[in-house]
Amino acid sequence: MMNSKFLIFLALGTLSMSIPMLIIGKWYRIRKSKIAIAAVLLTISGVLGTYIWYFVENLELGGRSFYGAVFIVPVLFLFVAKLLKIPYGQLMDLCAPAECIMLVLMKTLCFMENCCAGRVLWTKADGTDVIFPSQLAELSAALLVVAILMILAYREKNKGTIYPWYLVLYGATRFILNFFRKEWVTTELFVPMGTIWSVISFAIGVGILIFRKRQLRKNDSI
Repeated sequence: MMNSKFLIFLALGTLSMSIPMLIIGKWYRIRKSKIAIAAVLLTISGVLGTYIWYFVENLELGGRSFYGAVFIVPVLFLFVAKLLKIPYGQLMDLCAPAECIMLVLMKTLCFMENCCAGRVLWTKADGTDVIFPSQLAELSAALLVVAILMILAYREKNKGTIYPWYLVLYGATRFILNFFRKEWVTTELFVPMGTIWSVISFAIGVGILIFRKRQLRKNDSI
């Protein structure tokens, strides 16, 4: 459930993810007031999504799964785009790096609370386990994805494709890093759900990018 520490990190996350949203919004000429509203709604939608997705995965309440934000936000923001009168693709461009910024904050919280721990890499002669720093690795990967997405968003030709790129990049990095999570050796499933969602995220992102590229080619040929 939401404790005071989690709420503080949510507030910090909302402020932090407003930064890339405002930068991209300036490139896209979107009003700051609309971006502020979008940032708050993104936080609410993302948190709601994480709880829903945890329930989908475990058929019980009480936990959070970040892929809920990844998959549910695009659905909910179909209505937000109409509410704010922002083209859907451009609105999702704002959300992509913002979600990664929030992930950085959440992984910082994970590090402090020692959840999403890494697997044991080896055991020293004195019996001490060497554990993979899963939270720090995922935090670093999220920062790298933010940087790549911002570079992509700066180029006019990529407008409307940043969220699909986010699905691809996050899916790929999370897929790799999942092998170093503790759940790989403790789960009752043959493959942890996070790994399955990573493959699906990557596939959806690639599919959207290919579809958009074919659409552009078709329009150019008319």
